[in-house]
Amino acid sequence: MEDLNIIRSIIFAVAGLIVILFPKKVYKFQSYVLTKLHIKHNLRTEKKYYNYTGAILIIIAIVLFAYSATKN
Repeated sequence: MEDLNIIRSIIFAVAGLIVILFPKKVYKFQSYVLTKLHIKHNLRTEKKYYNYTGAILIIIAIVLFAYSATKN
């Protein structure tokens, strides 16, 4: 079970780094998916929250990694 938490923490860390390092590409991908799904949503207001989202994902990754490391 601890191995699964390590894998989850890696996934969250990678997602957080992608959101922080490439916000323009994430925005472009989000707008592409929303237009393909015919969903009307204002992404301009959410663009400024990408750094916060990335930080939250990295914090979750750290917590999961610490939890899996202490379980051994």
